[in-house]
Amino acid sequence: MNKTKRNLILSAAIINLINMVANLVVAIIYCVNPEYYFETLGTYLILISYYSIYFVFVEVVAGIIASILLIYSVRKKGKYFRTSQKYYIAGLIIVIFAGGWIPWLLLFISMFVPDVIIMNSASEIRHEERAEEREYNEKRKKVEELRKLKEDGLITEEEFNKRLMDLL
Repeated sequence: MNKTKRNLILSAAIINLINMVANLVVAIIYCVNPEYYFETLGTYLILISYYSIYFVFVEVVAGIIASILLIYSVRKKGKYFRTSQKYYIAGLIIVIFAGGWIPWLLLFISMFVPDVIIMNSASEIRHEERAEEREYNEKRKKVEELRKLKEDGLITEEEFNKRLMDLL
């Protein structure tokens, strides 16, 4: 996954979480002490009184779920993004309806950033090559052990084929 796309998605998720926590704090202040709320946070009053306090709580829960979905979609540095795009899309839709405009804008921009890695650093390439080589060597050892067991007559041809297919 492209680092720019990943950073945009993570930024949107974090900003959305901050926005939801701020909404929750303001709603709690309104519930606990409406007079203080009128004096200090009067500009936000229009939004809460227009909807309802329950709507704010539902919005906060939906926003937190959206942020969790977005963060989950780019787990392990975006390695599994192609398989978890449904979480990204679900998070995007929830942010559109329940989130703020900044997370929505960041997610909108991220849709136009390609999700492929354009260039890896040399150390990342070597690390991936070593991991692939290690995995190949482990499988090769296991195949050799199976072949030796078959040659020694400890397992049958069918059992050898079954274990080989499970391994591969």
